[in-house]
Amino acid sequence: MPIHLNYQGTICQKCGAEFIAHQKNCQCPACGQATDDFCDFCAATVASMKDHKQIYGNYFPATWFSGSVADTIQQIIFELFDNFEAAPLARSGQAPDFYPFAIEQLARMEWEPGQEHLALQAEQIALEIFEIYKTDPDFCGNNLKTKPINPKLKNFQKDSSAS
Repeated sequence: MPIHLNYQGTICQKCGAEFIAHQKNCQCPACGQATDDFCDFCAATVASMKDHKQIYGNYFPATWFSGSVADTIQQIIFELFDNFEAAPLARSGQAPDFYPFAIEQLARMEWEPGQEHLALQAEQIALEIFEIYKTDPDFCGNNLKTKPINPKLKNFQKDSSAS
């Protein structure tokens, strides 16, 4: 079962734009209005990514439903990091430079009208998560696949004996 955050996103009181209040004193990326809302989105997304990697072998789970702006941004991050690890340089043991890789991947995205401001947020969040990724030895690469699965997650593992 995919792990979703208990956070739907923040709606700007000034312009009505949905966004992720992923830092304290965050401002709406559409109009600049400050908000008191805060979700430690990057840390929570990293936790989801670690669990997904252990359960499914990828950051992006086999099934995912985007019912909120938070789910949409998480999906983008999951796919970005799966693509990063699958890049030819990464497979050869050399990590590609994340920033240009992420910018190229994110530039290909199409946003619904009125949600273009989320492109900048996706980039900021990806870069924050990459800072965790490159310093947390239990996060990057295949390290998660070899770690024992948290006992509470064993019931969610796919049954490999079922055909």
